[in-house]
Amino acid sequence: MQKNVKTLSPTAEFLIRTLLDPILLYTALIMSVLMYHYYDKSWAQFVVASYAVTYVLFRLFDFMNRKKLLGGVLYIFAGYLFYLAAVYFGRRGWDYYEEVLQTKNMSYGLWFITPQLALDYNIWYSWLTFTLFSFFMASVIYYFTRIRYRVFMGFLIFIIPFLIYGKEYEKMPVIFIILLAASYIAVMVYCRQLHNVGNVVIVGKRDILTSSGIFIVVLTIIASIMPKPVVKENREAIENFIAAERFTDRLVASLSGFKGTSTGSQFRGVNSDALLYVADAEEGLRFKTRTFSEYDYISDSWSAYRLDQAPSREGKTIPLNICVNGQLTDSILKAASLDKSFAKKYGLEKYAGKESKKPEVKEVGLISVFDTGNIVPVPQFVQKVTGASYEGKLSYVPTGIVIAESPIKVQDGFRFEYSADTFFTDPQNKAIIDTIGKTDYRKMLSEALGIIDDARNNEADYSQVRKYDKLYLRIKNEMADYEDAEHSELDYGEKVRIKELADSITKGLENDYDKARALEMYFFNNDYIYDLSYVKSEGENAENFLFVTHRGVCYEYATAMVMLARASGIPARFCEGYNMQNKIKTGKYAGQYGITARDAHGYPELYIKGFGWVSFEPTVTSGEVQEEVERGEATHKLSSAGIVIFIAALLALLGYICSPYISDRVFLRVNRKRRPSAAAIAVIRRLSRLYGLGRTCTSGEVSSAVMERCGVDISETAALFDAAAYGGAELNEAARDKVLADYSAAYAALIENRRKQKKLFKRKT
Repeated sequence: MQKNVKTLSPTAEFLIRTLLDPILLYTALIMSVLMYHYYDKSWAQFVVASYAVTYVLFRLFDFMNRKKLLGGVLYIFAGYLFYLAAVYFGRRGWDYYEEVLQTKNMSYGLWFITPQLALDYNIWYSWLTFTLFSFFMASVIYYFTRIRYRVFMGFLIFIIPFLIYGKEYEKMPVIFIILLAASYIAVMVYCRQLHNVGNVVIVGKRDILTSSGIFIVVLTIIASIMPKPVVKENREAIENFIAAERFTDRLVASLSGFKGTSTGSQFRGVNSDALLYVADAEEGLRFKTRTFSEYDYISDSWSAYRLDQAPSREGKTIPLNICVNGQLTDSILKAASLDKSFAKKYGLEKYAGKESKKPEVKEVGLISVFDTGNIVPVPQFVQKVTGASYEGKLSYVPTGIVIAESPIKVQDGFRFEYSADTFFTDPQNKAIIDTIGKTDYRKMLSEALGIIDDARNNEADYSQVRKYDKLYLRIKNEMADYEDAEHSELDYGEKVRIKELADSITKGLENDYDKARALEMYFFNNDYIYDLSYVKSEGENAENFLFVTHRGVCYEYATAMVMLARASGIPARFCEGYNMQNKIKTGKYAGQYGITARDAHGYPELYIKGFGWVSFEPTVTSGEVQEEVERGEATHKLSSAGIVIFIAALLALLGYICSPYISDRVFLRVNRKRRPSAAAIAVIRRLSRLYGLGRTCTSGEVSSAVMERCGVDISETAALFDAAAYGGAELNEAARDKVLADYSAAYAALIENRRKQKKLFKRKT
């Protein structure tokens, strides 16, 4: 039989052994999981690179084991090449901020220790991270498995991906957790059980692998179907241990100045309840931190326009006046009362001399729990900053962002006056805005500005001049803001489908506020789904969200509404900030509202003629409903994954249990159709394998083994094998029936023999 054994070539055996090396696969998996954290959209290229680079390094390490001195020299040379690659990627990454993102440069060290949610993505810094991690991980994993196996070091390596994800509160995909855990167990079995230790020689390696595989599968099934207790999570201890809570959250807040774009990544996967701010307020509020005016459909990202980051307008100390709701409306009405022809021209006769009904003015105090950079979160409809323990100067950009001249520190506090969101609920206010909205707005503002300017120039009373100055300044600033808004905040990419949808939603509506409300409610009435687990494909953007996927988080909803508003002729922009909703239940801040990274929110602001900028909430899942969805997200993912795992593991177990019967049936069916000579050769080879004999044993040795263990005589089949394999004889149909009958008898006897052995073992134990 030895002459007919087909063996693989040395090259093929080497490739199979090295390409399917469990340690290699485990290392590539760890690297792939790590790089998914840094860039999930083009993750496939990191997967391929992880496997390829690890394979090359492992071959180098194998050579080092054989040639110590020369191998050491080559290792140093390889390290130098990786160093050069790291330097190259570092230089490209530094230039990437200025050349591509057009933002302030950031060193790699700061980029690496900073949560990725707080940054613009940098492809070159990601490759630099890959370069450093791949050389390090390949070296330590190879050494502590192949050279000196250490359980503790293996565990430390295993938890590195969890530490990286945990540092930024990012939820590692369930499939990665499963693969890492299963691979870790497999590596332990491979390193601990399949290698000789001292004088102990491990036999039956295939049985060990089989037993280990069955153990993992059964354990997976039990874990999947076992009822899980409902637990109220307390992350404090683990966050303090591995999440670098204070450092991480400080960086999240302090790097807002580096962000020139927004991609919505900061609204996904955030699971931190660590406090960023504490607010003394009588109600939940929305706070604003950034605005963006330019949207790129290709990258699905927002960029800051000049107006969003313009030099601060008239820096002042406390109090800092920002805006008063209705001030613009009153300025226009004052012009109508001063010039009857103006009032008649724009349909404002019955409102001339009147003032809008002002919403209730409220106060809120905000305390920074961590160092929070230079941007002060301001409440919606803020009027002024009335007080601050912060000692520096405050100023603001035209989009309503308040900026501190020096970094805000822990326990720095601010007090704001803000208007309640009730301006448009008053019928007269709404009627005035509707009337103004139907005019040639820019021309009307220009004429109103001239009327107010003439009045203040002709007024002798200084107190009245001061009042006219405020009205004049408000209209002048509004004209500048609206001109900028028309230039940068009406661009929707000329997307025909978006224009058609916007027109259909706002059909029959004559004023911007009613159109805005219709656009806002469109998402609630058309089966859009808030889905934190949804991962967008490469190239997906606001248009895909509107017409295809209908799934996303606040970023998608806000972006889509901005595009629809612009297509309807309403200037609109994308805003970032926080939705403050929950009170603190315990601790020194108990009873006050808290703001955490989990409260990060994106929303649209639309310009309503005659009033100014108003924020809207198109996100379907918001408020308490959003909180419940986010709270149950992890459980939902685990439950869904558990079902998939259970089915897959059950199928694997059933496949293993049924595999002997299935393979036997398949073998018989195939060989009934083969040539008799080929069938005879196949039978002896299969019996040799089933009875645990070597591939080089003779047919006589196979026949003797079957007779000795099970008492079945297959000597005729052995003779037919010799005639076919060595004599080149062509057997007939009767011979094929005989060898298959002998095979069936030998196989059935083997199964019965195993059953008896199991029963005997049970009696003894």
